[in-house]
Amino acid sequence: MVQVIENRADIEGRLLALRSDETRPGHMVATIEVRTVEPVESFPNLMAEAAGKTLEVVMPVAVAGSHQSGASVRCRVRRTGPVGVFAESCTQAG
Repeated sequence: MVQVIENRADIEGRLLALRSDETRPGHMVATIEVRTVEPVESFPNLMAEAAGKTLEVVMPVAVAGSHQSGASVRCRVRRTGPVGVFAESCTQAG
């Protein structure tokens, strides 16, 4: 098992799709087209290469809220493994 260091980043982009996570009850998987990535103070940024890419992001149902496909979102995320990304928060972007 690969262990990942504590890390955080704020990503902003367009929500392309949102679906139930079949392997994690109470979670959703968001497909986000990432426009920008910003570091979070005092945490390593393991997401710097994500700008311009599309990510699959796991988030609790409460974090997914009522976001709709096509919306601009800003999410605080952390890398959980070589390909895993988890959102701690996600809001509508201005």
